[in-house]
Amino acid sequence: MGWSIMYKSPVVAEDIKPDHLKELFIYWQKIRGNKPMPSRADFHPEELPAVLPHIVLFDVSDKKPYRYFTRLVGTETVRAMGFDFTGKYLDEIPSLSAVQERFDWISENGTPYYYQGKLVWSEKSYMDYCTLALPFSNDGKKVNILMYGTDYYLPDDHPERWYS
Repeated sequence: MGWSIMYKSPVVAEDIKPDHLKELFIYWQKIRGNKPMPSRADFHPEELPAVLPHIVLFDVSDKKPYRYFTRLVGTETVRAMGFDFTGKYLDEIPSLSAVQERFDWISENGTPYYYQGKLVWSEKSYMDYCTLALPFSNDGKKVNILMYGTDYYLPDDHPERWYS
């Protein structure tokens, strides 16, 4: 399952490899309906219980340069990163500074993206990961929440997954 680095937007469900992330994307499309983006109020976590450990939520500041406040970090991300960064701003976590550009892009464009690559910004750089980034908006125009669905795994030369 090891992938080379890939960044894709626009995203279609067929692009997404892990089933739980594909399920999250299909659900996001459903709650979005005819709007450019759904609001956080449209999202009902109880409808996706298997996906919840893989979700990370960030509040997006109103003004540029954007700041991203970590509202929630799912248990799978805590396990992969080795720490819980809930309650911190992205710019307060040195290891995550590499993803700032992608956060800014989705905040400006309001369009999902899918990324596959190495955890080069982590102490576990031997692992691969993929992430589905989904924007949410209270007014349908300005992104105010980012939701990331993630999956972490060992590359092909390690057939077992890193977690049980």
